[in-house]
Amino acid sequence: MGRPRHRTCSAGSRGLYIKDVIDSGTESGGTPVRDIGPSAESAEDAGRTAARETLRVRLASAPAEFLRGALANPSLGDEELVLLLRNRAAEPETLRRIGGDRRRTVNHVVRRLLCVHPSTPLVVARNLLPFLSWSDLAEVTRTPSSHAVLRQQAEKLLRARLGELNSGERVALARRATRGLIADLLASDDDRVLRGLLHNGRLIERDAVRIAERSTTGAALLEHLVTASTWGTRRAVRLAVLENPRTPIAVALGLLRRLDPRDLRRVATSSRVPRVVRVGAGRRLEADDRGAGRRVGGA
Repeated sequence: MGRPRHRTCSAGSRGLYIKDVIDSGTESGGTPVRDIGPSAESAEDAGRTAARETLRVRLASAPAEFLRGALANPSLGDEELVLLLRNRAAEPETLRRIGGDRRRTVNHVVRRLLCVHPSTPLVVARNLLPFLSWSDLAEVTRTPSSHAVLRQQAEKLLRARLGELNSGERVALARRATRGLIADLLASDDDRVLRGLLHNGRLIERDAVRIAERSTTGAALLEHLVTASTWGTRRAVRLAVLENPRTPIAVALGLLRRLDPRDLRRVATSSRVPRVVRVGAGRRLEADDRGAGRRVGGA
């Protein structure tokens, strides 16, 4: 049998042929036509021509092709661009084009979102990183979707800028700093910064003990440490506060009620604890021993 001959047709007849196929659902010969849905080109065209209201509705969840087209849409303003950058479907090439457009990256939110988007080419994000504010750099260090290299560089830049931050900014940073920055902030002489660290979920017990042991830690912060933060439940922290000479006597005496006999004996014999607190610890031990004796006698 000879090979089948392909029929040629004019543009007009080709259009009629395609229309017949669509209407019948089969090609000549009865082969069913597979329904492939909207093409990538049509989605891209839709993004390019959509009205601003449509962009605002669709950009957050639209496919990559729509986002690609939207980038050429004259209705795409900063608000719409932010929605696009929050969409994880955005392709590297789309993000590269945004990152290379100075009219777009003058917006600090755009710069930050480019740096934390998982598909942004590393070279683009690294070029933008030095132009981020300290708070945006902190956001990069905390965002798991950011490239690991980028998070490390953001920490390095933040560390270099610590001296430029005012007190309020350092306090805000202390509350959300990563482990890589906590060590630097622990060296601060500002009790407000140290208080911010106490409420940072990345702080560990060793850090809290270090704050409690410092001779420069203020009395108000030592009281806050054991009365208003979660660290007051930790044995090592309580003992460090008790042995700090700057701890207010009233706070230290109140802590004695939360110690077991072993720790009371330690406090009662510690030369680092004020005499009145040592005496208080000894009396509590005596009271506990008398109570234990009465219980034994009653039995």
